[in-house]
Amino acid sequence: MKRFLPLLVALVLVLSMAAALAEAPKDNVTGKTVYFINAGPDDYYAQFGDAFKAIGAEVGLVVKELNSDYNPEQELANVQDAISAGADAIAVITAGTAGSAESIAAANAANVPIFFIAGKPELKEGTDLNGHVTDNFVMMGYMIGKWVADNYPDAQCVNIPGFLGQSTAEGEIVGFDMALEEAGMKPAILTKSSEWQRTLAIPIAQDLIASGVDFDVVFCCNEETYFGVKQVFDELGITGKVLVSNNGKDDAWPDLASGALAATVPNPPSLNADISIQQIIRYFNGEDFVRYLQIKPPFVLTGENLDKAIPWTVSDYLAGRAADAFQWKLADYEAAFEASREEFAKFDEKLIEYLATH
Repeated sequence: MKRFLPLLVALVLVLSMAAALAEAPKDNVTGKTVYFINAGPDDYYAQFGDAFKAIGAEVGLVVKELNSDYNPEQELANVQDAISAGADAIAVITAGTAGSAESIAAANAANVPIFFIAGKPELKEGTDLNGHVTDNFVMMGYMIGKWVADNYPDAQCVNIPGFLGQSTAEGEIVGFDMALEEAGMKPAILTKSSEWQRTLAIPIAQDLIASGVDFDVVFCCNEETYFGVKQVFDELGITGKVLVSNNGKDDAWPDLASGALAATVPNPPSLNADISIQQIIRYFNGEDFVRYLQIKPPFVLTGENLDKAIPWTVSDYLAGRAADAFQWKLADYEAAFEASREEFAKFDEKLIEYLATH
């Protein structure tokens, strides 16, 4: 019996190790190469790329970034280059909705998983995405529009839109107009596109003042546009105008605190990058997830609730993530999406109607 005891102990150890391995979390992620194909060079997308690479490195991914410079043909070329380089997965912020179908078809044909972030990609018949995460830009426009309607119900609004053609800018236009219409307010005056860029917002603001048009509120599509508008207003001594925006960029938090920027709806690129990476991890590990996920901003950000803001700055985001200082887990956003499906469907329908006529 004694000579069989060591064998019995060894057998128990082997079985225990096997059980432990079976229960251990899967790791089909470490060392995988993900190509992140960015839409353009503006600040929001630059922050997106920084976050995607940093969070990817935290979980063991090798992330390589390419930029499409807002050119759908370049986006397709980038996808093809990623495929040729042996990408394990591709994540794309599309340079233009109309061109996204070709990028998706190319990845599908090469059997390379492809994920999209933001925008509304188009699909050819017989093609599909492996995952998509986006803020609902109609909802974002609606939320800031409702804030304006609640606080300035008699205002004449001006809307300086973002880069048209990606569906994100169009979404903000649709949502903002919905909120004003519901409140019985005058329609917003739509200007040229700032393409999300401060430098392009400056001449738009100058032209607005030179036109002599009477207005009370300016909806700047993002904080970079806000900074351009504010610069012009400060230089020309324009006062008494209310400036609102979208994005919730941490560079603008001091302006929210001072009231120079009245309100904004946050959609931090750091969070979107994180959620997309969590989808990719689940894909590699063969786990279920909501493939077409929309994020509902939890609040309108003002000087009164800055303590709830999610940082854009990567180091601050990672520190807050590690401390669970804000909601960042995919499962939580999936639950919120499931609870709001009808609302999302309503806003999606409005955007589809708008895109069909513009």
